[in-house]
Amino acid sequence: MTRRLTCAGVSLLLALGGAQPLRAQGSNVMQHGACATSMVSAGVASPCHDGSAVLFNPAALAGQQSVISAGVTAIITASDFTYDFTGERVERDATTSFVPFGFLNHRITDRLAAGFGVFAPYGLGIDWPLEFEGRFVSYDTSLRNIYLQPTLSYALADWLTVGGGVDVVLGSIELNQRLDLSEQIVPDPSTGQPVTIPGTNTPARFGNFGVPRSTDFADARLAGDGTGATFNVGAILRFSDFLSAGVRYLHSAEIDYDGDARFEPVPTGLTLGAGNPFGVPGGTPLDALLQGQFSGEGALAPRDIGTTLELPYQVVVGLAVSPTETLKLLADYQFTGWESFDVAEIDFAEGGPDTELVLDYRNTHTFLVGAEYAAAEDLDLRAGWRFNTAAEKAASVSPFLPEADRNYYTAGLGYDLGRGLRVDLAYQAIVQADRRGRVRSRTLEQNAGDVNVGVYSNDAHAFSASVSYSFGGDR
Repeated sequence: MTRRLTCAGVSLLLALGGAQPLRAQGSNVMQHGACATSMVSAGVASPCHDGSAVLFNPAALAGQQSVISAGVTAIITASDFTYDFTGERVERDATTSFVPFGFLNHRITDRLAAGFGVFAPYGLGIDWPLEFEGRFVSYDTSLRNIYLQPTLSYALADWLTVGGGVDVVLGSIELNQRLDLSEQIVPDPSTGQPVTIPGTNTPARFGNFGVPRSTDFADARLAGDGTGATFNVGAILRFSDFLSAGVRYLHSAEIDYDGDARFEPVPTGLTLGAGNPFGVPGGTPLDALLQGQFSGEGALAPRDIGTTLELPYQVVVGLAVSPTETLKLLADYQFTGWESFDVAEIDFAEGGPDTELVLDYRNTHTFLVGAEYAAAEDLDLRAGWRFNTAAEKAASVSPFLPEADRNYYTAGLGYDLGRGLRVDLAYQAIVQADRRGRVRSRTLEQNAGDVNVGVYSNDAHAFSASVSYSFGGDR
């Protein structure tokens, strides 16, 4: 998959040459509904009866009661990075992200149901302290994509139901990063063309003239909003009262974002020596020469930007088995098509140079096992385990998403309050393996051995609560 980003000024390449692109990540958020979360979102063959089947399998709605539900999941994450050679450890403070959700199912006839859902299956939010070298990739990033899905479900027979919905996706993205002056190409003050290293045709960078590595000179904020559309379909096959199978397909979604890029100068405190390439007297503050880049026709003046991102597709298959009237066991497999995130081609408007940024993602595999036990007439106890492979390849792990294989362990309960009201609660521990990664951007030719300089460690916990109200004849 190729993504193109257009900017209103050709010289913006100076600011983005070492930057990560705006991009979605292998961050699949499926904690929508406390009932589902307590069973690691397993249950494509038998979703929870709180309307969340709109997401987890639309086919189930035709066999469930009319219900409306709403809730929120709080995801608490913390990370750190340890450099290989120095042993220096950088920690990011624990942060909490809130994932709201809401669902509605209305049984129109014995065979037909209509539903509606609001959920966010893909998202990302992470920040790092500004003293971390990874700030040149990203120090504060957020990606939000809210799906609005009207849904229909129909029972073709007592043993087969189908369902599907059209999703309107509302997306927003923000990337904050610092720009390293030592990595920027030095322009000739008279021609505007790159200065070359003496005796070569290689463009010179400020680092070749003594500017230290990791010299902050600009703070960049790129942000945008966009919309897209996709669909979600499913089917459930009931072999008996004790055994059913399910399948669901959520199609990829292409989101067109429009926004802007804003740059603020960061003082370097450096002065130019005699014989500098700008032809100004020795002792001249470098910041004074850079100031003009932030206004007018400068490279770092405010710019309108646009980009297109493609959120991946999902395929889920699974079984539901009820060995007794009080116990239900669930087993699912999910495949997510992240491989489309390969190389991003960035086009600059008005004849500016093009460039490529390496994403290098891979498809992921998720294995889910859940269980629900009716401990009493008004109390259900639940638990689950899930294993998720990482979407990022070894050379792609960075501050933007320090991702690795993950295990999820969950527990929860559902309690019937009477008069159609029910409350569900869930806790989830997310255990992620340590993984080596980089703190700088990479080129297509570089592999993990070239760029990875330390180890990322992460842990996370999720708490979910939801309330549902059943209405109509089958409460």
